[in-house]
Amino acid sequence: MPWESYDRCLAHLEPEERRQALAVLSPGAAVDCRGVPFTRELLEELKATVGNTFGEADFGRARFLDRADFTGVTFNGEAFFWCVQFSDDALFYEVTFNGEAVFEEAVFEQAGAFEHADFLSSAWFQDTLFAGDADFEHARFASGALFSRAQMFGGAVFNGVTFTDGIVFVSVQVEETAWFTEATFGRDAVFAGARFKDSAHLPDTMFTGPLVGPIVCGGILDLSRAVLTCPIRIRIAAAQVLLEAAQINTALTLDVRYADINLLDAVLSQPVAINFHPRPFPFNDTLVPEDPLTGQDPQPSVAMLAGVDVAFLAVSRVDLSACLFTGAHHLDQLRFEGHIPFDEPPAPWTRRRTVAEEHHWRALPLPGRRPAHTRGWQPGPDHPDPATTPGPKELAATYRQLRKALEDGKNEPGAADFYYGEMEMRRLDHDTPFGERILLNAYWLVSGYGLRASRAMVALGVAMALTVLLMMLWGLPNPKPQQTASGTMPAPGSRIHLVIDKSDPTLSGPLSQRWTADRAKKAGRVVLNSVVFRSSDQDLTTVGTWIEMFSRFSEPVLLGLAALAARGRIKR
Repeated sequence: MPWESYDRCLAHLEPEERRQALAVLSPGAAVDCRGVPFTRELLEELKATVGNTFGEADFGRARFLDRADFTGVTFNGEAFFWCVQFSDDALFYEVTFNGEAVFEEAVFEQAGAFEHADFLSSAWFQDTLFAGDADFEHARFASGALFSRAQMFGGAVFNGVTFTDGIVFVSVQVEETAWFTEATFGRDAVFAGARFKDSAHLPDTMFTGPLVGPIVCGGILDLSRAVLTCPIRIRIAAAQVLLEAAQINTALTLDVRYADINLLDAVLSQPVAINFHPRPFPFNDTLVPEDPLTGQDPQPSVAMLAGVDVAFLAVSRVDLSACLFTGAHHLDQLRFEGHIPFDEPPAPWTRRRTVAEEHHWRALPLPGRRPAHTRGWQPGPDHPDPATTPGPKELAATYRQLRKALEDGKNEPGAADFYYGEMEMRRLDHDTPFGERILLNAYWLVSGYGLRASRAMVALGVAMALTVLLMMLWGLPNPKPQQTASGTMPAPGSRIHLVIDKSDPTLSGPLSQRWTADRAKKAGRVVLNSVVFRSSDQDLTTVGTWIEMFSRFSEPVLLGLAALAARGRIKR
């Protein structure tokens, strides 16, 4: 090869000597430029001599002092740029690498642009440093693309890139936003240990192989409209994960930390599990650093399920307190595993698990709604309009399906709160028939829809105390009514026929004389017997008889509601 001396600097040769050195080259020649410091003029002369077509080219440890412009160049043999230093922009627009392209440990002090480049063999970028943007937009990698441990201090642009044989992005660090819009991953996309300080956008991407993590992303990991076709388990630590309109045509397991997950209009045609991973992800015998996310709550959450058929979805220890369920399909088949946090009403409302849409609806300043009724409820940031905020009908349906999902999972005590929410929405729906609303209000008042044992016991105690009071005042007659005997005197020797009459129980005297311990004791006995459907055999006035009849009907019902509420919380 020409230029075999590594320390010979063509930039310092006289023009005539340089022409003589270049004269030995012909179009398509192999070149050995190891260690050569290149100026822009020298590089242009070299490209002109070989006709923009190199055979095997070795630029190992070369230094490009000015902009390095390889636009349109073809490398028919191997192209070695290992440990090269590019002091200015490095332009490889529309370059064709027919052999291996080796950029290991190269340093790009400014932008490194490989737009529309064709890598027909392996591309090696291990331990490469990009101080500026790394631009590979619309490049094609026909064989392996190896970026292990590369550092990109600017943005990383891979929009429209085709990775026919997959990509190895192991332990790569990207300081600014990374873009993979409409990229195609023909085989494995190995992002194990990759860290994106900002966001990583992979919308409209095609994965025909697995996406391998763990991946750490300080901002958004955007997989909107992505297509996944290979069974995979993805481990992600990110601030937000977007799967809007993604097509998940394979079994998928998401082990997630920190992220708020948006599944709006996603298509799930195979089982999908979203799990909380409680500890940082291990990789290469160590834990992947989570610096961009340090200090945040590691428990992930789901933000949106609208438009999703959740029949294949299972969530485990994922926060659903802010999740929007309205518009999801087959919500009754959603599977809950482990503890699933939901939101709760503000004080002093009854403590229970609620969906975010109920907060949004109750926070609306509707006509006739007092400000006190909206205080503490969280308004919806994207649905301030009553016309677009789900109302009681939609919320009742949502609660009904969530209740069934938990009941089908044998978690009937956990489903009780959703039954409460369903009944609340029916009670507050103005389209519910008036008579039904009266019954629902009474049911809510005396027992919390058969779910609040304490409320039912209080109602029972109030009813019993009121009944005792009424009995003392108007139900118990005067003590020991007189008995009378009546009959006719027969002729001597005939039998005597007597009729023993008992006077009807009467009550007389002022009210002040009816407050006695004896009357209270008798009234209490009557009421206690009424609760358990027994008769006390106590003489009662006509009013007292009606009071006892009403007591024997209503108070056992309240006792039954208390038992029902207790059973609802402990039922297996």
